[in-house]
Amino acid sequence: MVQYSHHAVFLFSILASTSSRAEAFSTISSSLKSRSLTSCRASQTPRGISATGGLNFPDDERIDNYLDNLSDVMQQDEEENDLIEEALRLKQKRTRERASQFTKTVTLDTSSEKQLGLVVAQVKSGRELVTMGSNRFLLNLDTLNYQEFPESVDVAGLLNERVDTSFNGLVVMAVDPKGQAYDEGVRPGDLLLASSATLGKKMWPKTTLEGLLSSVSSRKLVSPVMSLQFQPVADKIVDNRFELELSKPLGIEIDEDDDGYVVVTGFNENASKLVRNGIQQGDRIIAVASSIGKTSWPVSTVEGVISACITRFPNQLVTLRFERPVENLSRSVSTVQPLTEPEKVASVKLSSEKERLLLKRCRELLRRYQSKDDFLGKRDIPTIVADKVTDAISSSSSSFDAATLSMVMNAHNSCNKWEKTIRLFEGAVGLKADGSTQSATVKIKGKTIGEVLPNPNAVDLYSASALLTAWVKLGDLPTAKRVLAALDGSSGTEVEGKSVAIWPGVSSSFVPDTACYNIVLSAVANSGDITEMMHIFDSIGNTEVQMKNGVKKDAVTYNTVIAALSKSNMPEKALEMFNNMKRAGIKANKYTYTSLIKSCKLSLDMQEILYEMKETGISPDIVTYNTMIRTLCDRLQWYEAKKFVAEMAQGGLKPNSMTYGFLMAGLFRAGKFSACLTLFESACADSRTAALMENVHLYTTAVSAAAALKNHDKAFDLVSRMSSSGIQPNIKTLTALLNACTSAGRADLAVKVYRKLKDPDSRAMIKGIEAMCNDGHFEEVLETLHHQWRTRGSILSGKEVATGFRYLFKETLAQNDLHAARESFTKFLSMGYIPSKVMFNDIIESLKLIPKRERNLPFAPEVKEDSFDFLLFVMDSLKQRKLACDGDFYSAMLFAGARMGGLRRRICALMSQSRVTELSQIQATSIISNTVKEVDRNEIRWEELLEGYKEYNADRLHNVLPPVLVNVGKDQFRRILAAENGVTYKGGHGKQRRSVSAANKQL
Repeated sequence: MVQYSHHAVFLFSILASTSSRAEAFSTISSSLKSRSLTSCRASQTPRGISATGGLNFPDDERIDNYLDNLSDVMQQDEEENDLIEEALRLKQKRTRERASQFTKTVTLDTSSEKQLGLVVAQVKSGRELVTMGSNRFLLNLDTLNYQEFPESVDVAGLLNERVDTSFNGLVVMAVDPKGQAYDEGVRPGDLLLASSATLGKKMWPKTTLEGLLSSVSSRKLVSPVMSLQFQPVADKIVDNRFELELSKPLGIEIDEDDDGYVVVTGFNENASKLVRNGIQQGDRIIAVASSIGKTSWPVSTVEGVISACITRFPNQLVTLRFERPVENLSRSVSTVQPLTEPEKVASVKLSSEKERLLLKRCRELLRRYQSKDDFLGKRDIPTIVADKVTDAISSSSSSFDAATLSMVMNAHNSCNKWEKTIRLFEGAVGLKADGSTQSATVKIKGKTIGEVLPNPNAVDLYSASALLTAWVKLGDLPTAKRVLAALDGSSGTEVEGKSVAIWPGVSSSFVPDTACYNIVLSAVANSGDITEMMHIFDSIGNTEVQMKNGVKKDAVTYNTVIAALSKSNMPEKALEMFNNMKRAGIKANKYTYTSLIKSCKLSLDMQEILYEMKETGISPDIVTYNTMIRTLCDRLQWYEAKKFVAEMAQGGLKPNSMTYGFLMAGLFRAGKFSACLTLFESACADSRTAALMENVHLYTTAVSAAAALKNHDKAFDLVSRMSSSGIQPNIKTLTALLNACTSAGRADLAVKVYRKLKDPDSRAMIKGIEAMCNDGHFEEVLETLHHQWRTRGSILSGKEVATGFRYLFKETLAQNDLHAARESFTKFLSMGYIPSKVMFNDIIESLKLIPKRERNLPFAPEVKEDSFDFLLFVMDSLKQRKLACDGDFYSAMLFAGARMGGLRRRICALMSQSRVTELSQIQATSIISNTVKEVDRNEIRWEELLEGYKEYNADRLHNVLPPVLVNVGKDQFRRILAAENGVTYKGGHGKQRRSVSAANKQL
């Protein structure tokens, strides 16, 4: 079994030597010769080994070929995509045209004397209103303030009539008959779908009051006219539309017509009598009813209809909504039923025996779909079944028992539907789910009739644990603590300002066990609040109620605390907690030791823990060894990690892909890129470990190592091998490939790779911007950054946009494209950004304003006139934004002007006379803005002064010079004085220095 670790041992032998990267690759060349890539496509040229023993990497021609074929791996052929996208655009256009028949857009003028007269509320799942604080549920679009409900509004009736339980969005709650909205036909119950963008005529969807308030507020600053899109209350009867509830198989043949509809083209042998008599050829399927609730989802493709139907359970009915073309209405069929509001049928309470039988069958159905792992995580099958069970119970006006309730709640939790779990608990037991004394507001109604009758006795330990888990997963720790307080009988106390309720059954029927306390303890531990975690830990099993109920700390309790202390880099306290665990007589398990290993700083401590594990009869598994290897690699203790790799193999454990991943990632972080790549290739060359390396994460790390070595040929080779092996490169892989091209100085290839990315993330976009800047695509980069800034973080954040501008600005100067530099700097300032000290240093370095010290040159390099003119442009741009320049930049500009001499030196002298100190900046601003407004209006730009210097005489010149704002640091003062002395004329006119602060004293 030791043979499985010889790759890792070989790795550390490489680290011990000082061999170069070429020697490392040469070492494994013999093993690579025998390797056959059986998974490669037959059409590809096999990769071999050169005569010199090195790898044959692809040349530029092969790289170009690979780039041309990269889209085949990532997406379909571009020409085919264009045809598909064009067809989709046409179909979407027809769909929007049909949808526009059921929406209306109204234009409102906020500057008019007539008010808008519109009040809107936000509704979430379960027809619950979203509060904006202090029972304020409404947004008044005239005052843009939140307000409470007036007593005249029938909230429940309006919501029950207008929206279903799954609706999330905005609803018009009140319309002033004297307002503009009423004149435009807006009525209570209409759904508000979208509002005007801040600029332009585009409409952006809105689903929250905060989003609507922000949109309306920003729009009013730009234009008084705005547009709102509504979906009005639909008519109750539509003669050419009907619904049929059909069983599978449906027996209907369908196709898509040229107008974008799904139409019935015929019937097969499975068609029932209802289908043949109720449906005609040419009828359109426009919607399929959801398997949950009352919602009908629109469909416009055959695939959409099929997908909606095949997800139903066996013998489950499918409700289809049809639309009969007007020309076919004369051929009416008696079975067609128009869309009318379903008649409410009074539900009949089941007998006790029938209700017991119903709950039993519901539990059997839940067990059927919860016990099979095949259903977990796939289309949320458990939560769909749970919804069906809930609807069956509510439709029969029955109550949940404790067993059924806990099973349904756990089904929702298994699919991460935490909100459903909380809502179900409150509606099923009639108690506020947050553990407070407030009244429950949730009522669970059936799809057509009935509602769940609350049963407080349904609360038991299992449903309470499921409720605690839901609150913890949502990150609401205060509510979780309040629920826990209600469970342990701490009624009358307050948690986060709310009184704890008295829940029936607590202490008499059930008591919270240690697992309930562990749930809350784990949540606090994950939040990183060590103090609060220790407070809860100390309280477990120490209160009178807990001791009476037999609550004690167990292994899970200690493991949770040990893991949190190890994660917080508190190894001494973690070890102390481990010793306390042993003194308490609680046996440690492998999770305890694995958590404790993470806190170890030395391999000897890990070895001691490993020895103790074996002494207690616990065999370390691959997770334990991987944890040790990862911890040591993170701390750059390579030779110690080597010992555990060998020990793992001696114990009969084979390394898995995670083992190699930790080793490669550790080598990469330590800057040992050659060793990282060598380890990967050696494992790929061995038939025993080659399968482990077929992993996108390992390939991505290898590509990143090649990029760090500036070997773009190797990076392309690795990505090509990925595709040949059937491993799809992800966005991180291609970003690493892009970085490899950039680091190798092949910006042209990097740009090609970037343009192949369909949906780049922020990191890929930053690397693409860097590549395009290096390749001179400044205009494209400027448009990209402006679009990202305008869309406010669609991909790049504001800070990342500023980073992109900095690189763009630096590259334009480095490539001496001063026109592009002016455009980028102007756009940068117009977006509200402020140049950093790093950006000013970039200007100094790119324009070579100061000689490099290491060269020890006796003279400074010459500064070109257009470069100096650009410096004046920067000063003018900063003055326009009333921003100060950096002291180093200011002094470097004066030194450059002194070396150039002539008029530019004279400009620098005038600039030094106009510099204001930090204290006088405030004085100058107040006097210029309030007292001497004429001076501010007549101020000239420095570039204008350079061009028309002869037009100004000495007296007039000092009255039009703009103040120069400079941030002067303590270490910059001497350099600035030296620079100003270098441009000051000793003779000449003999004018005394006159600054803005001096002018203020005269005023």
